[in-house]
Amino acid sequence: TFFFLIGCASNSITTTNIACPNVFFATEHKKYIDSNTKPISIDNLNYSAEINNYAFNSDCLIINDMIQAELSLLFIVNPYQVEVSPVNLPFYVAILNEMNEVVDMQYYQIEGNLKKDLKTKKYIETELTKTVTLQLSSLDYQVNLRNAVIVGFMLDKKKLEILN
Repeated sequence: TFFFLIGCASNSITTTNIACPNVFFATEHKKYIDSNTKPISIDNLNYSAEINNYAFNSDCLIINDMIQAELSLLFIVNPYQVEVSPVNLPFYVAILNEMNEVVDMQYYQIEGNLKKDLKTKKYIETELTKTVTLQLSSLDYQVNLRNAVIVGFMLDKKKLEILN
Protein backbone atom coordinates (compact mmCIF):
# COMPACT_ATOMS: atom_id res chain seq x y z
CA THR A 1 0.00 0.00 0.00
CA PHE A 2 2.89 2.38 0.83
CA PHE A 3 4.33 2.17 -2.72
CA PHE A 4 0.88 2.74 -4.19
CA LEU A 5 0.45 5.99 -2.22
CA ILE A 6 3.85 7.29 -3.29
CA GLY A 7 3.02 6.60 -6.93
CA CYS A 8 -0.16 8.63 -6.65
CA ALA A 9 1.52 11.75 -5.22
CA SER A 10 0.75 14.96 -7.09
CA ASN A 11 3.45 16.08 -9.54
CA SER A 12 1.49 19.03 -10.88
CA ILE A 13 3.33 21.95 -12.41
CA THR A 14 1.92 25.36 -11.58
CA THR A 15 2.27 28.12 -14.15
CA THR A 16 1.34 31.79 -13.93
CA ASN A 17 1.58 34.42 -16.69
CA ILE A 18 3.50 37.54 -15.66
CA ALA A 19 4.80 40.74 -17.21
CA CYS A 20 8.12 40.21 -18.97
CA PRO A 21 11.17 42.09 -17.62
CA ASN A 22 12.49 45.21 -19.33
CA VAL A 23 15.31 44.54 -21.81
CA PHE A 24 18.11 47.03 -22.48
CA PHE A 25 21.20 46.96 -24.69
CA ALA A 26 24.45 47.91 -22.96
CA THR A 27 25.52 51.26 -24.43
CA GLU A 28 29.25 50.53 -24.59
CA HIS A 29 28.74 46.89 -25.62
CA LYS A 30 26.05 47.25 -28.30
CA LYS A 31 28.51 47.00 -31.21
CA TYR A 32 31.08 44.36 -32.06
CA ILE A 33 34.02 44.27 -34.48
CA ASP A 34 36.39 41.53 -35.58
CA SER A 35 39.44 41.05 -37.74
CA ASN A 36 41.73 38.21 -38.80
CA THR A 37 44.67 40.63 -38.78
CA LYS A 38 46.50 41.41 -35.55
CA PRO A 39 46.66 43.95 -34.12
CA ILE A 40 43.07 44.88 -34.89
CA SER A 41 42.53 48.39 -36.19
CA ILE A 42 39.80 50.39 -37.87
CA ASP A 43 41.55 49.75 -41.21
CA ASN A 44 41.55 45.93 -41.11
CA LEU A 45 38.08 45.01 -39.88
CA ASN A 46 36.39 41.95 -41.36
CA TYR A 47 32.93 42.86 -40.09
CA SER A 48 31.00 44.81 -37.52
CA ALA A 49 27.83 43.75 -35.78
CA GLU A 50 25.14 45.45 -33.75
CA ILE A 51 22.47 44.20 -31.39
CA ASN A 52 19.41 45.53 -33.17
CA ASN A 53 16.21 44.28 -31.56
CA TYR A 54 14.61 41.75 -29.25
CA ALA A 55 11.28 40.01 -28.72
CA PHE A 56 9.84 37.60 -26.21
CA ASN A 57 8.75 34.52 -28.16
CA SER A 58 5.94 33.69 -25.76
CA ASP A 59 4.46 34.76 -22.46
CA CYS A 60 6.76 35.13 -19.50
CA LEU A 61 5.74 32.56 -16.92
CA ILE A 62 6.34 31.50 -13.36
CA ILE A 63 6.85 27.73 -13.48
CA ASN A 64 7.44 26.05 -10.12
CA ASP A 65 8.84 29.19 -8.48
CA MET A 66 11.07 30.14 -11.45
CA ILE A 67 10.40 32.97 -13.90
CA GLN A 68 11.02 31.66 -17.40
CA ALA A 69 11.08 33.56 -20.67
CA GLU A 70 12.34 32.95 -24.19
CA LEU A 71 14.16 36.01 -25.47
CA SER A 72 14.93 36.25 -29.18
CA LEU A 73 17.72 38.65 -30.19
CA LEU A 74 18.39 40.16 -33.62
CA PHE A 75 21.97 40.94 -34.69
CA ILE A 76 22.87 42.88 -37.84
CA VAL A 77 26.30 42.08 -39.33
CA ASN A 78 27.98 44.37 -41.88
CA PRO A 79 30.91 43.03 -43.91
CA TYR A 80 34.06 45.03 -44.60
CA GLN A 81 37.19 43.20 -45.73
CA VAL A 82 35.84 39.68 -45.56
CA GLU A 83 37.81 36.71 -46.83
CA VAL A 84 35.59 33.99 -45.35
CA SER A 85 31.96 34.14 -44.32
CA PRO A 86 31.77 32.56 -40.83
CA VAL A 87 30.78 35.00 -38.11
CA ASN A 88 31.11 34.37 -34.37
CA LEU A 89 29.56 36.90 -31.99
CA PRO A 90 30.12 36.40 -28.24
CA PHE A 91 27.53 38.13 -26.07
CA TYR A 92 26.17 38.17 -22.54
CA VAL A 93 22.77 38.47 -20.91
CA ALA A 94 22.86 40.01 -17.43
CA ILE A 95 19.99 40.10 -14.96
CA LEU A 96 19.92 43.15 -12.68
CA ASN A 97 17.89 43.40 -9.48
CA GLU A 98 15.92 46.44 -8.33
CA MET A 99 19.15 48.06 -7.05
CA ASN A 100 20.88 47.60 -10.45
CA GLU A 101 23.14 44.88 -9.07
CA VAL A 102 24.04 41.93 -11.30
CA VAL A 103 22.33 38.84 -9.90
CA ASP A 104 23.06 36.55 -12.84
CA MET A 105 25.10 36.66 -16.02
CA GLN A 106 24.94 34.13 -18.81
CA TYR A 107 27.34 33.94 -21.75
CA TYR A 108 26.43 32.92 -25.29
CA GLN A 109 27.67 33.09 -28.83
CA ILE A 110 25.92 33.16 -32.12
CA GLU A 111 27.54 31.67 -35.18
CA GLY A 112 26.45 32.17 -38.74
CA ASN A 113 27.56 32.92 -42.26
CA LEU A 114 27.45 36.19 -44.11
CA LYS A 115 25.14 36.27 -47.08
CA LYS A 116 26.44 36.95 -50.57
CA ASP A 117 24.89 38.99 -53.33
CA LEU A 118 24.38 36.49 -56.15
CA LYS A 119 25.19 39.01 -58.88
CA THR A 120 28.24 40.75 -57.43
CA LYS A 121 29.49 37.79 -55.32
CA LYS A 122 30.21 40.27 -52.51
CA TYR A 123 29.18 39.75 -48.92
CA ILE A 124 26.17 41.79 -47.83
CA GLU A 125 24.49 42.89 -44.60
CA THR A 126 23.22 39.81 -42.80
CA GLU A 127 20.67 39.29 -40.03
CA LEU A 128 21.33 36.63 -37.39
CA THR A 129 18.94 35.64 -34.60
CA LYS A 130 19.47 33.74 -31.38
CA THR A 131 16.94 32.69 -28.77
CA VAL A 132 18.00 32.32 -25.16
CA THR A 133 15.98 31.04 -22.20
CA LEU A 134 15.98 33.30 -19.17
CA GLN A 135 15.42 31.82 -15.73
CA LEU A 136 15.02 33.86 -12.55
CA SER A 137 13.97 32.94 -9.05
CA SER A 138 10.43 34.12 -8.35
CA LEU A 139 10.54 33.88 -4.56
CA ASP A 140 9.51 37.53 -4.32
CA TYR A 141 7.52 38.27 -7.46
CA GLN A 142 6.95 41.97 -6.63
CA VAL A 143 10.72 42.53 -6.38
CA ASN A 144 11.31 40.62 -9.62
CA LEU A 145 8.95 42.98 -11.43
CA ARG A 146 11.74 45.55 -11.11
CA ASN A 147 14.41 43.25 -12.59
CA ALA A 148 16.02 44.26 -15.86
CA VAL A 149 17.78 42.30 -18.57
CA ILE A 150 20.92 43.80 -20.12
CA VAL A 151 22.35 42.41 -23.38
CA GLY A 152 25.80 43.27 -24.71
CA PHE A 153 28.78 41.96 -26.64
CA MET A 154 31.87 40.62 -24.89
CA LEU A 155 34.67 42.94 -25.97
CA ASP A 156 38.36 43.11 -25.12
CA LYS A 157 40.10 46.41 -24.30
CA LYS A 158 41.37 46.97 -27.86
CA LYS A 159 37.92 46.52 -29.41
CA LEU A 160 36.39 48.85 -26.82
CA GLU A 161 39.07 51.42 -27.58
CA ILE A 162 38.35 51.28 -31.33
CA LEU A 163 34.58 51.44 -30.87
CA ASN A 164 34.62 54.32 -28.42
